[in-house]
Amino acid sequence: MGFLDNFKAAMQRGAEAANANIERQRAEKAAAAGTARPQASHQARPHNKLPDGVVMASLDSIEPIALGTNSSGQNVIMKIHGTILAKPMGQSTLDPNAQREEIKRITLETLSREMVPQIESMRDVKFLMTFANRMNRVVCENLKAYGYEAAFRIPLMIAPVQ
Repeated sequence: MGFLDNFKAAMQRGAEAANANIERQRAEKAAAAGTARPQASHQARPHNKLPDGVVMASLDSIEPIALGTNSSGQNVIMKIHGTILAKPMGQSTLDPNAQREEIKRITLETLSREMVPQIESMRDVKFLMTFANRMNRVVCENLKAYGYEAAFRIPLMIAPVQ
């Protein structure tokens, strides 16, 4: 197996040398043309470039919602997860951070209002999954009423806090 390992290492070194040579030739061509080609860098490219005016609000940072006590005497507290992409429908005077906070506040109000009447079912996993799926649409409609076009990037997930 020593021969195959040496052969594989030699192939790898040859491929790296060829890539370096190609990159050097491209840089020389760019310099000759008068335009310097920037080196590829992971830091030069943003990971998720959002369109202008769109903000992304993560609901993971919202404090758990205390719904109250159910008929069994248990305190029902729910943790919310998900990510919303939203854009004001008109001109907004708020900066992006203030928009994120407003989106979180509207979402929290909507979820609290919708979850309290369902307090008895909030421990059932199947109910929580279908409820969260339905709430994706309800939250987006409520954000639209407040002047935001919105969609969930990461769907809503509601889980009980133990």
